[in-house]
Amino acid sequence: MSPLDLAEVRARPPGMWRYRELLPVRGEPVSLGEGPTPLTSAPRLSERFGVEVFVKDDGPLPSGTFKARGAAAALSRAVELGAESVVMPSAGNAGAAWSLYAARAGLTMTVTMARSAPEENKNEVRLAGAELVEVEGTLADAAGRARAIADETGAFLAATFAEPYRVEGKKSAWLECFDQLGRLPGTVVTSVGGGVAAVACSKAVEEVTALGWYEGSGPVIAGVQAEGCAPIVSAFEAGAGAAEPWAAEPDTIAAGLRVPAPSEADLVLKVVRGSGGTMVAVSDDEIVTAVRDLAAAEGILVCPEGASTLAGLAHLGELRGPVVLYNTGAAGKYLGALTR
Repeated sequence: MSPLDLAEVRARPPGMWRYRELLPVRGEPVSLGEGPTPLTSAPRLSERFGVEVFVKDDGPLPSGTFKARGAAAALSRAVELGAESVVMPSAGNAGAAWSLYAARAGLTMTVTMARSAPEENKNEVRLAGAELVEVEGTLADAAGRARAIADETGAFLAATFAEPYRVEGKKSAWLECFDQLGRLPGTVVTSVGGGVAAVACSKAVEEVTALGWYEGSGPVIAGVQAEGCAPIVSAFEAGAGAAEPWAAEPDTIAAGLRVPAPSEADLVLKVVRGSGGTMVAVSDDEIVTAVRDLAAAEGILVCPEGASTLAGLAHLGELRGPVVLYNTGAAGKYLGALTR
């Protein structure tokens, strides 16, 4: 990797586009003002777990989730490649974010979702002027329909890991975290649906190290899934190199974790194991308790997927600090489900 001066980078305005040379966009990006998001210390949790704990909170991003990072980078690159229409399957939040960024870019957007996806996300897609195609079944069925639409129309297929640009955008969260912390975390705990966040973290660590910005060891990556849909946890516990599709209907309050057949589970397993990390499953009761815990103990209101990281933290053994819990979305998008 060619040299890039860290002091020069840090002199630029904060936000994901501070790291332009490390992102796949060459021209003016499709942007909704995605700025830096907080890395907030959690002193009571730190005391409880005996190690420094921080929360990286991507809830303030446009669309209210970390999906904005992937959408900004990938749709910017799609425009540069001449795409005029985009199709993608989504469990909810990705479709909402991509629809907003597609509207910004002037692209035609189609989102396929399972009928069981959150109504709030479906409404976001419709409000952004995208076409919503609902399918019976799970996200896996929605992915099949998206592929068929891409084949039929020639639209740019933006399924998870079907293109390389989404992970590049999401990598910026960890470059930002490195900047804010002044070093790499000792442990990163992230929810895992398709697994892009974990892979993006690993890629950011590789690049920070390759650039000579940091000489210490990278973080242990701990991935958390819901007990009602945990194909990668099952594979990890079995010592397998790939995950079998989740046989049962995905059942969890955390809609972003309803991913029964993650396409690149082998890659997720590789980066988690390579970091010395682990995969754990948590119950919905643990997730809801963790939402309340973070709000009451630290004043940080997180989405269920983000809360799963605190629930998962309690399942980990000895911790290497500092620990960063990744909150991937705004709790306000889930208040109806949480109060129910």
